[in-house]
Amino acid sequence: MNTIEPMVVRSPLGWEPVEPPERHPWLGTAIALLLVLGLVVVGFNWALPYYALAPGSAREVGTLISADGTKTYPAKGEVLLTTISLQQVHPIQAFVGWLRTDVDVVPEDRIKPPDTSNQQYRQQNFEVMDASKQTAIVVGLRRLGYEVKEKGEGALVERVLPQFPVNGQLHEGEVIKAIDGQPIALVTDATALIGGHKAGDVLRIDVAQPDGTGARTALVPVAADPEQGGKVVLGVYLRTFKRDFDTPFKVDIKSDNIGGPSAGLAFTLGVIDNLTPGELTGGRKVAVTGTIEIDGRVGDVGGVAQKTSAVRASGADVFLVPAGEYDVARQHAGAHLKVIKVTTLQEALDALGSLGGDLSALGPAGGGQRG
Repeated sequence: MNTIEPMVVRSPLGWEPVEPPERHPWLGTAIALLLVLGLVVVGFNWALPYYALAPGSAREVGTLISADGTKTYPAKGEVLLTTISLQQVHPIQAFVGWLRTDVDVVPEDRIKPPDTSNQQYRQQNFEVMDASKQTAIVVGLRRLGYEVKEKGEGALVERVLPQFPVNGQLHEGEVIKAIDGQPIALVTDATALIGGHKAGDVLRIDVAQPDGTGARTALVPVAADPEQGGKVVLGVYLRTFKRDFDTPFKVDIKSDNIGGPSAGLAFTLGVIDNLTPGELTGGRKVAVTGTIEIDGRVGDVGGVAQKTSAVRASGADVFLVPAGEYDVARQHAGAHLKVIKVTTLQEALDALGSLGGDLSALGPAGGGQRG
């Protein structure tokens, strides 16, 4: 007898096990490697709006200074200018910088003005360096007793302060040519005339564009500045337009690719050292930072922590720093680097003298002039 197996009809909901896919044991590893590679590429190429301030170098200034028409005296000791390394960072660089105690990672707006490209910022720093070198040469020569006359073609308006009546009357980029009919050649000419008035007095100011066009006259009242103890001011930042100096001989300073004003004091000391016999540093290796003003005042600079690290690496004995940044430098100086604070060129010279430097060729501060 034949047995017939019952036929089972699979319903629409019937299912069969799905065959497992073929295994590729390397696939997960490949995906992970691709993800890591992508993160590395992004980490090294995605520029963040942050900059890293890292230790730069400590360079001897004597070899950067030359003079034509006078005798020079190569020194055995060294005056070192100090620099920092400044670089926009990518994520991995920022992470590494945050881990290092000698690197500061700071927002972009603390480094350069808004809407300023890296190239523009770099060019501005080179221009500031050029002005700093010129000031260093003049201050050094004057301290040695040489007569150096300043020349200019007006007072350039660099910034107008909005809280003063001058706002809207004068504009950035204009050049003040005369005040109340008196010609203006230098910033000091303008400030002397402004300071001779009382708050509320109206000045007749002749201005023009730098190319000489757009000449006009503005009537501008002066005001008292509470932040300067009631000093009478116009309410603008000025600098001498086409500023130049008559020096008794040519002095040149090469700054290579260094920008900014912070080598001013170092250059001034280098000029003095090169133009006088004897050892200004007493044969030591002395690192220096600080801006220099035309009256010999020393100004604060940035990145002193990083510069101190660079100075330590250079093997310098002494580090001269602006008084306002002494504490930071001292914190990073270690046990063997002597840090000295200075507020003027003369204080820097006195400090070198106390360390055994030869100041005999300088003469007294504020002494007579020589030809």
